[in-house]
Amino acid sequence: MTINTEKNGVALPEEELELIGQFATKKLSMDEIYIFSLILCDNEIDRDNEKFTIPALRELAKLYVGKTGIFDHNMSTKDQNARIYSTEFVTDASRKTTDGEPYSYVKAKAYMVRTEKNKDLIAEIEAGIKKETSVGCSVKKISCSVCGKNIREDGCTHRKGNTYAGKYCCYLLEDPADAYEWSFVAVPAQKNAGVTKAYNPSDDDNSADIWADEYRNELKSALIRDAATVIPEMKSPVLEEICDGLSIGKLKAMRDAFRLKAEKNLPLVRQLDCDSNADDDSNSEYKI
Repeated sequence: MTINTEKNGVALPEEELELIGQFATKKLSMDEIYIFSLILCDNEIDRDNEKFTIPALRELAKLYVGKTGIFDHNMSTKDQNARIYSTEFVTDASRKTTDGEPYSYVKAKAYMVRTEKNKDLIAEIEAGIKKETSVGCSVKKISCSVCGKNIREDGCTHRKGNTYAGKYCCYLLEDPADAYEWSFVAVPAQKNAGVTKAYNPSDDDNSADIWADEYRNELKSALIRDAATVIPEMKSPVLEEICDGLSIGKLKAMRDAFRLKAEKNLPLVRQLDCDSNADDDSNSEYKI
């Protein structure tokens, strides 16, 4: 379902504008932007008989922050329309996938600038016309769900889509290497991927407490991501335990400190830069 974004005099929480401000060169107001949520990908078996593992989804949630939204995976700047400013890994324990796992997915929040050019696109999103989405990413490992073999390195005799001794065969997409983009498409490989709703400050689900919790989770995710870059020896579970005991103010201070250190340590590189020395089979592209 899509909910319209009429503001009714209620301002977007400053924390949300701050997250968006990380990607803008000027401070944007709610009057200038349109915000919507979407499900990027999940652990359900898709139309290609492939699925992301839960660890892969957790990693993709980190990789997709800041990624741009386009159309039909067309890598052209003229098709850039939106950008993801925050993500969240979610598990719905009340729901099971086809192969019996708790249903899990990557939820994202994206924004676009309100212009005459994209006025029709916003109207189509709100009307549910532009709804389905697809992700373009790469993974380092593909495994058989029946025998567990690495398809690239070992291969196997099982064919995805078939059933062996009562077990359905699909390919498990593991260890994401990069997230390129996400696209509006007509038919996504993953049936559940797509726009979920737009931001409506008058909606009961968007209370100050909920926004505060979401902001805390986003700060925590950003802190852990940057800390892992600066201190790779520090394990994520340890960082998560430390973060759970910090206030929002302290989380923000630590996130800023780690981010500054990470930016100094790592030079900027092009997202799709090619490595001529890399093994061609080490990093295949997937559009899901």
